[in-house]
Amino acid sequence: MMMGLGVFGIVAAIFHLFTHAFFKALLFLGAGSVNHATGTFDMRKMGGLAKYMPVTFWTVFVASMALVGVFPLAGFWSKDEILSDAWDDRPWVFVVALIGVFLTAVYVGRMLFLTFGGEYKGGEEPEHGEAGGHAQPHESPSLMLVPLVALAVMAGVAGFVNLDSGLETLIEGWLPKESEELVTHGGFQWWIALSSTAAGLAGLGVAWLVYGARAVQSDRVRHIAEPLPEILENKYYLDWLYEELFVRALVLGGAAWLLSLWDRYVIDGVVNGVGTAARWGADQARLVQAGQAQLYASAMLIGVLGAIAGILIIDPK
Repeated sequence: MMMGLGVFGIVAAIFHLFTHAFFKALLFLGAGSVNHATGTFDMRKMGGLAKYMPVTFWTVFVASMALVGVFPLAGFWSKDEILSDAWDDRPWVFVVALIGVFLTAVYVGRMLFLTFGGEYKGGEEPEHGEAGGHAQPHESPSLMLVPLVALAVMAGVAGFVNLDSGLETLIEGWLPKESEELVTHGGFQWWIALSSTAAGLAGLGVAWLVYGARAVQSDRVRHIAEPLPEILENKYYLDWLYEELFVRALVLGGAAWLLSLWDRYVIDGVVNGVGTAARWGADQARLVQAGQAQLYASAMLIGVLGAIAGILIIDPK
């Protein structure tokens, strides 16, 4: 969101970063608490955890609603300031952000209904052949729950720090004078708050229809939305592009090709060259080995006569 808004939403972006820290950290810790009870991060193996893990459920619920931007939680205040600044400066960013609110509510609702609604689906079987499994999940220990509760409180009240523009004044005091003209003061606008809340509630409603009431089959939605679900499941194929195309094909493949050329033309060339030279030398040396004694004697005589002639030429005295 900070990147999309650029420089015209500095205060709103930092404010949202501040509130976002509490409820997003709570969601991560809540996922750890659920994993502790079920042995898995696969939501399809969860379900019904609200009655087994009430503290985890309610804290994660608060974080989820804060992420969607439900009044009066922290995300409501910071999200609406971003939307207000976006509308004042770049309306198309406002539209994109509003769509983002709806999609966020859909996947947050999916998480809540699959994890905490319905009936428990057994979790993940333990490793190393241990008996029992996770047939009866239980609430996490207090060492894990205390941070969840503390973050849930902050996710509920952190948005009030800027009601009287207190955080805005503090941020403006930190910014250099050159950026003062970049700071905007969009202010609270009821129609933006209502539209963003409606978008969030609509997303939660869609999630309830598909994953809560099961009035709409998720497989049918997937079929209608193809190929978007496959693209999203494969993370826009960025992993494939990086691992298969860049790492395997380009980096490793290119390195293997260069090494094969080095092996073929340098290493094999030297080894084969030495062998070829040795063979050629042997072939040449073999020509002087005729196996005839008179030929060897003639060669020796010629050699001796040549040596005597050489001595006489060099030193005739």
